[in-house]
Amino acid sequence: MLKRTVSQAMIMLLFLTILTCAFTIHLVKASGPIYIRADGSIDPPTAPIHQNGDSYTLTDNIDGSIVIEKDSIIVDGAGHTLQGTGSETGIDLSLRTNVTIQNMEIKTFDYAVYLSSSHHVTILGTNIADSSDGIWVSDSSSNNIFGNNITTNVLEGIYILVSTDNSISGNNITANTFDGVYLSSSSNNTISGNNIANNGWGVTSYYSSDNRIFHNNFISNFEQVYSESSIDVWDSAYPSGGNYWSDYAGVDKKCGPSQDHPGGDGIGDTSYTIDTKNTDRYPLMNPWTPPSGHNVAVISVVPSKTVVGQGYSCSITVYGVNRGEYSENFNVTVYANTTSIASQNVTLSSGNSTAINFTWDTSSFAKGNYTLSAYAWPVQDETDTADNTYTDGLVKVTVAGDINGDGIVNAGDLGLLGAAWFSIPNSPNWNPNADITGDGIVSAGDLGIIGVNWFKT
Repeated sequence: MLKRTVSQAMIMLLFLTILTCAFTIHLVKASGPIYIRADGSIDPPTAPIHQNGDSYTLTDNIDGSIVIEKDSIIVDGAGHTLQGTGSETGIDLSLRTNVTIQNMEIKTFDYAVYLSSSHHVTILGTNIADSSDGIWVSDSSSNNIFGNNITTNVLEGIYILVSTDNSISGNNITANTFDGVYLSSSSNNTISGNNIANNGWGVTSYYSSDNRIFHNNFISNFEQVYSESSIDVWDSAYPSGGNYWSDYAGVDKKCGPSQDHPGGDGIGDTSYTIDTKNTDRYPLMNPWTPPSGHNVAVISVVPSKTVVGQGYSCSITVYGVNRGEYSENFNVTVYANTTSIASQNVTLSSGNSTAINFTWDTSSFAKGNYTLSAYAWPVQDETDTADNTYTDGLVKVTVAGDINGDGIVNAGDLGLLGAAWFSIPNSPNWNPNADITGDGIVSAGDLGIIGVNWFKT
């Protein structure tokens, strides 16, 4: 039995050895940095990089650095690895313009990618890990960092110093010991659509201003944001929304720019406070995902009154939203029970919403209770139609002057009229049901209707 156990162990050891060898990264050792010179040549010429015009493609894994001295080129890793010893720079892009770095793994450097006085540089589809700093950006502008995995770096995932107008989007920025993104004395940068999770600090903003930080997922960072002497913008207005915060404790029962209309819209009813100078006004209730396909929806139906006199009008506000990635032109119909009240045509660009105002003339409707709903007619190629219908708002059609809806015009209604006398919308004593005529003020006209219909049912 012992011999069998030892034999099994030896076989397993041999198997693991073969497996380890099979998956060990083969590295081409560079005697020094590899240069892509200003004239386009590769130095040394034996480096595992294939040149085709202004496109440079790695043909093997490289143990060492790359220094780029030429503008307007593409360096494609083709899935290969650039690995350092922890003390040098992986790819040096100092003073470069219009260079693209893509599709490689860069790890174990001091700076994995270094930009200084660099402009219109693009870094995409690249894994950047296990360095001191993942991407360092100083005195640089108009660069794009998107679609990368920036993880497990010792200090910062991305460090931005004295830089403007850079875009950081669609990245997975996770498990960096200190900061996911560090902004220092920088302004007008856009940080959007990133997963920023399990870092020491998700974002640090130090003496910075007017950076636009929205549609990110801040998940389980030791501290989601640290801001010192900075004022930044933490949402993209309504209904586009702000960021998802895993520690947000608010609820979603309201909608609209002021979050004061019935109906959830995927945005928290209260803001997420970072500090006294920085607030996400529209925190997202669920992790942000990019809009896709065609998707229009109705998120709220709000009547101006809960009781309306038969023959008089009631205003209805419907919020429509375009949750898809394309601009859409579509129709919205509002109903009382199953009877159509009116339709309107709406045009919305991706991520936008609008308030659609309808007027319900109750002249042809019998007295009784009506449930209001709205329907956004599906657009071409729309597959998710569950959110095209929204039902809310119970309105009673009754005899004109019956303000409290008890089915008779009497002293109870007169008392409500008196309490709202001369009020207008936004007045402390405003009662929309007391504005029987719908002219925006509770006055003698409404009193006259009560008098004419006194004790009617």
